[in-house]
Order: sequence, then C-alpha cells, then structure tokens
Amino acid sequence: MGIIMASTMKINKDKLRIVTEVLFLILFFFLFRNNSLQRWIIFFGAGIIISVFTGRFYCAWACPIGTMMRPISWLYKKLQIKRLKPPSFMKKSWIKWGLLMLFIVVMIGTKVLKIKFNLLLYLTLLGVLISLLFEEELWHKYICPYGTLFSVFTRPAKYGLKIIEEKCISCGKCEKVCLNNSISILANKKRKISNKDCLLCFKCQEVCSVEAISFAKV
Repeated sequence: MGIIMASTMKINKDKLRIVTEVLFLILFFFLFRNNSLQRWIIFFGAGIIISVFTGRFYCAWACPIGTMMRPISWLYKKLQIKRLKPPSFMKKSWIKWGLLMLFIVVMIGTKVLKIKFNLLLYLTLLGVLISLLFEEELWHKYICPYGTLFSVFTRPAKYGLKIIEEKCISCGKCEKVCLNNSISILANKKRKISNKDCLLCFKCQEVCSVEAISFAKV
C-alpha cells in the first residue's frame, strides 16, 4: 500500500489533491443537507480506521475545512499577508480535549433533544473564519475535534512522510511551509517530522531541493 501511494503521489500531487478535495466537498455537501448523525459517525469512523495505517491523509486530501483554507492561504501568500501565531494558552492539552468533549456532547445532545442545529456546518464556518486571522496550525492541531482524535490514532501508522537524515542539509525550507508546524529541529540541526501531527500535504517534499523527504515506512 505504501509503495503504491508513494508512486501515485509523485505524479502531480497537487492536481490529484485538488480532484480528491472537490470529490469529498461534494460528498460533504450531501452529508450537510442530510445531517444524519449515523452517517457522520460511519464516515468519521472510517476515516479514523484508515488513519491508523496512512496517518492524517484525510486532513489535507478530504477535509472540507482544509479545502476552503487552501485558497485563503494562496491569496494571503500572494498579498504577503501574515497571520497571527496560535495563542500560547491554546497549546494546553486540556483545551483541545475539552473542545472535543464539548463537540461530542453538543452533537449527541442536539439529536437526542431533536434540536435542528447543523453543528458540522457551523464548525466548518468556524474553521474558515479562524484561518482568516490565525495560521492554520491553530485549527489543525488545537481546535479541530477530528484532528485531536487523529493525533492519537495516527501514532501506530506504519507509513508517512520521513526525512532522511543523511540527505538533510538543514536548510529549514520544509519547516517554513509546514501547515501544522509538525517539523522539529534535532540537536544536529537536521529536521524530523512528527507523524501524529503531519497532515500529509507533501508541501515539505515539494520544496526540498535535495530530495531528502519521502513517503515511506516510519
């Protein structure tokens, strides 16, 4: 599976990603209209199961919020508009877990009490609004309830983006383009990708001039 995925993504990953994003955006449109809790649970459950093997593939290739963040990021880059860094208090682990619990309680509660409230639609709008002011890391790593679950279930993933330390020239280009700040600096100035936080957007691989980043067994 890893070999097939790696070779496929090497063939114009950006176009392939746009196609998958559009297809999933259409799917989400129908799910939003139907607003069926059971269908959402099945969809999200399937995504979590897949993430155990492939990592956070869903985040960069299927998530509607990530899809809508793309043109915003592109425009901001063109206009050289800098967004705010995530507030330090949001990095406390209890906050993201508290938000996840709140999301679950509201989602189930509205169904039990038969309150017409499309939580996932408003969650999507919230994600887009946050991306207008803050770097995407704030949403992906600290607010998104699905992202919080992914950070746990992707830990045993066998495949992901990996920096070959022997090839790395410590230029830091990969670190600068990472959407989720998932690349850390080692003691020897080389870089390392955190598999549980990596969104698999492949931007780091695209900017690496020495081809030190590959999709491989981690």
